[in-house]
Amino acid sequence: MFNEENKPFYLLLFGILALAFILRVTVISLQGSTLFLNSDDLGYIQCAAKWLETGVMTFGSDQPTAFVGPVFPGFVAMVFAFFGSDDAGVQAVRYTQALLGVFSVFLTYRLVERLSERRTALLAAFFMAVYPSNILVNGLILTETLFTVLNLGYIFLLVKLSHEEQLSEKAEMFLFGLLGAYTALLTLARATAALFPMVFMAYLLWRRRYAFQNWLRNGLIVLMVFTVCMSPWWIRNYIAFDRFIPFSSGAGEPLLLGTYIEMEGLVDGAAPDWPVGDDELDAQEKYKQFAIERLKENVPKEPLRYLKWYTWGKFMYMWGGAFMWEPIWTSIRYWVDLIHQLLMVFALGGMGTALWRWWNRREELRAHGGLLLDEVPGDRWGAGGRLTGLLLLLSMPVYYTALHNLYFGFTRYNIPFLPIIFFFSAYAVIEAVDALLGARKGDYGRSGLFR
Repeated sequence: MFNEENKPFYLLLFGILALAFILRVTVISLQGSTLFLNSDDLGYIQCAAKWLETGVMTFGSDQPTAFVGPVFPGFVAMVFAFFGSDDAGVQAVRYTQALLGVFSVFLTYRLVERLSERRTALLAAFFMAVYPSNILVNGLILTETLFTVLNLGYIFLLVKLSHEEQLSEKAEMFLFGLLGAYTALLTLARATAALFPMVFMAYLLWRRRYAFQNWLRNGLIVLMVFTVCMSPWWIRNYIAFDRFIPFSSGAGEPLLLGTYIEMEGLVDGAAPDWPVGDDELDAQEKYKQFAIERLKENVPKEPLRYLKWYTWGKFMYMWGGAFMWEPIWTSIRYWVDLIHQLLMVFALGGMGTALWRWWNRREELRAHGGLLLDEVPGDRWGAGGRLTGLLLLLSMPVYYTALHNLYFGFTRYNIPFLPIIFFFSAYAVIEAVDALLGARKGDYGRSGLFR
């Protein structure tokens, strides 16, 4: 509720949102025509335009596609329906994404405030507002902006299901149904989202200590609603391709890309010896078989090198640097990478601090459930330090990173999970400041972060 005590926080939040808006609109206004990769973005623009014109969703050809889900092309098509599919329409999509980018900053603030405290929330929102890759991707016609907003809403739902203690049985069943529908929405934006409910349901079994019968019932609700919501996509794909395609037809290409250590031998994301398919489905199936052949041939020759690549190597390829497309903002690439790496160090520090406290101070919460609360107690002098849903938050970037390690991932794919990363970055900074100030004041007996 707004009052005089809260006024400074709301003024700061308004300033951060205004800054986020100004940065995004300025970049799009000045550089709109150059914010173009001639890659996936071209495919999405053509897909949306042809969908409006012909009623058929295509991607990179005139044939129906299941290579991408319908959510993001549908979003672009809705903007085109009002503003046209020419340059003005593309620019309108960018401005719409700028508003979504500002909304993601606000959602980050609300999420962190819900799970921790306001100072941490403001700093996390500030990181989201000024992080250069966020500003850049809001101007590119790619899935990341929309998926980030949708995923933040998804996290709110996960938190409510896992940490709301006053839910009635009917309300709980409704929310699990909503989880199934929301998962379908995310899956139709990015197929990699489809299996995350398995992780969440395992987490819930541990966190809530459900009776197995109730847990199974809730899981079946998620599955049934997910199935109902996905069925139009499945029926459409079966009619178009005469086969069942559950999520996407595009798994072969990322699987093949992932077999190239450090992308050696690739030119513009492909290699001259790649097989050629008769159509989209045939090409993806041939890519898959070629990927398996490459692994069978090369892993026995360099087992340790491939082990490193499929673990640490792909992890660093996805998280080790900031997303910057070479022709765009090349002059500031060094500084953007430096900012990214600094924020990653802070995030690792925040994660480590929170995990240490969660384990070390479990006795304080034993009467309320101990470790099962998945909660880090607040600092003993009350300044901050509380963090709810620690393992839940960590499960999401871990899940997506593991999935991309099996296939292929690069820096652009970390964008939707930066709200979580910046939460931990802000947590580390605020806790370090509190520790220093608290140590000077003698507010606690043991100095340092790990109190």
